[in-house]
Amino acid sequence: MGANIITKTDRQMEDRMLAVSNDPLRADTLQKARAFKRTWLELAEALTKVQAARSWENWGFTDFDAYCRKELHLRNSTVAKLLGSYRFLETSAPRVIERAREAPFEAPIPSLPAVEFVQKAKERGAADEETLQTIQRVAFDEGVDAPMLARKFKDVAFPETDRDRREKTRSAIAQTARRLSALIAEEDSPVPKKLAVRLEELVGELLESIEN
Repeated sequence: MGANIITKTDRQMEDRMLAVSNDPLRADTLQKARAFKRTWLELAEALTKVQAARSWENWGFTDFDAYCRKELHLRNSTVAKLLGSYRFLETSAPRVIERAREAPFEAPIPSLPAVEFVQKAKERGAADEETLQTIQRVAFDEGVDAPMLARKFKDVAFPETDRDRREKTRSAIAQTARRLSALIAEEDSPVPKKLAVRLEELVGELLESIEN
């Protein structure tokens, strides 16, 4: 069995935990940030408390983002996902949070990507209520992760629109046109120079027409 690798960030956070051990909320939030992948729900709850109480002000940070970035080594985008997903569970599936508190080892805790999938499916509003309930049950009660959720429900939760299809076609045409332009511009291209020039002009017109 290989030895555990301690990164510089791990060591910094461990040292910080010892330094702030007299402040239970601060030390607890740090510990949860270190174990982020296993305990994202606990970390999200702790961050929610820190943000609501503005605790970072007492800890010498200029704002909540600075605290998360400098002490917890979390990017702003990650923090936004954590807080957004936690608030979604608070309003749409509070039983998941209650279950995690009361019996953390008896039922699956959904992954962060799984919660994001359910949240986006609900916000998109393409699936009917019965399908949304099925998605929530599969994600939250059965513990199915985001890739499997996408395979099972992507078509009904995120159906392709006419605009999506047009964009896909436009992108394919543009990619093909640029590839053709690159090929005929090569030194050993079999296309006669006069024809190559005309084709280059046509490709340019084509790209201009579909990209404007």
